[in-house]
Amino acid sequence: MLSRNVGGPMRITIAIAAAAAVLAASSSHAEDNKACVLKATKTLPSITGLVIKKTRTRPVPPAVLATWQGQTRPIIVDLDIVAAGVSETYSYMCVLTKGSAYVRRVTS
Repeated sequence: MLSRNVGGPMRITIAIAAAAAVLAASSSHAEDNKACVLKATKTLPSITGLVIKKTRTRPVPPAVLATWQGQTRPIIVDLDIVAAGVSETYSYMCVLTKGSAYVRRVTS
């Protein structure tokens, strides 16, 4: 008589392996984003009293990806700041190459 749990342990193993792969990929992206945010923050102009209110990352626009020739996919880092009572957003395109983040300011 065959058991209903045929392949049960194997399915659990496969499910755990798949979940670990997804978690590792998202963790890697989080580390990449963190490196880009840090580099963009260091690139901000030196303004007395500048305060970073919020940081976020987003994908680059499809038009940029259409002509992109690099091996790693770039992201956009947005830094919302306040300086001298004026709110502003600085945006940078970031690419990770060989473990280093490279940023360039972009305008919307």
